[in-house]
Amino acid sequence: MLDPRFYDLAGPLSLGSIIDGLAVEPILIDTLADEMISEPADLASAKPGQIGFLASGKYKHQLKSSQATACFVTEKFAPLVSEQSIIPIITKTPRAHFARVAEKLVSRKTNAVGTLSSAFENANVHATAIIGQGAVIGAGVYIGPYCIIGPGVSIGKGTILEGHVTVECAIIGEDCLLKYGAQIGGDGFGMDGDENGIVGLPHMGRAILGNRVRIGSHSCIDRGFLGDTEIHDDVKLDNLVQIAHNCKIGEGTMIAAHSGISGSCIVGKNVKMGGAVGLADHINVGDGAQLAAAAGVMHDVPAGEIWSGVPAQPIRDHMRMISATRKLIQKKKS
Repeated sequence: MLDPRFYDLAGPLSLGSIIDGLAVEPILIDTLADEMISEPADLASAKPGQIGFLASGKYKHQLKSSQATACFVTEKFAPLVSEQSIIPIITKTPRAHFARVAEKLVSRKTNAVGTLSSAFENANVHATAIIGQGAVIGAGVYIGPYCIIGPGVSIGKGTILEGHVTVECAIIGEDCLLKYGAQIGGDGFGMDGDENGIVGLPHMGRAILGNRVRIGSHSCIDRGFLGDTEIHDDVKLDNLVQIAHNCKIGEGTMIAAHSGISGSCIVGKNVKMGGAVGLADHINVGDGAQLAAAAGVMHDVPAGEIWSGVPAQPIRDHMRMISATRKLIQKKKS
């Protein structure tokens, strides 16, 4: 369910109208084109009146829990969709066509300037800050020069935004610190292509920060594509850290500068990452794990382990590899 604080829905619209102009196979039963679609949704959690997509057999398990009315799907997996009493919209580019339909159904609330009412009387808001309509600002909050707070955003008491911070589609907890230039809740990076060219995937989720979170200068936390990006209590980020859409960062985790975490990663509690660590998408890092500086993580990291290198591996294995390589070089020189 999309959060109405941040998004407006154009629907419900008929299925036939929202797929008009897309290169999909015709719906075989005319009456199905009259089915009403209210919003796009993640396939696994979709309810009646919602539309999802299935682009790979890797995610076909999501059909088991889905109650979607319709689903964009390749011809190969269309029978699986039909078996779940979901209308298959057969296409060669399910994700791109889902994005086209999402743009018809969903729009961001405009960032009209709100009025500083009594709701902000216990907050310190700089005169140059822009506060969107419907924003909730807690007691003792400081919002510094040239900050932009989007419509519907919630900021918990005691939180500090130093300056030039942008927050949109986000819920921020208490006693957080957002340093200069931090960007919270912006679009994630997702692209796909169809017969009409390249389309950006609209991100329709939220960014949620817990309590006592520190976000370093010019760090970015993208909101979710479908669902939320979650930064849990007491997470500390250095400067220039990138957290992509739908990531979950566990309590007490610390991430040093120039690190980048790709989409849909799950990082456990009390993890420590050195500078310039990179995680591929859909990686799981267990509680208490440590990643050495510049580690390039391409596989899940078990809890409590220390990994290093590119591609990252347990640090003892990495050190043995380096030692063996040095010995080979020395032997060749001799």
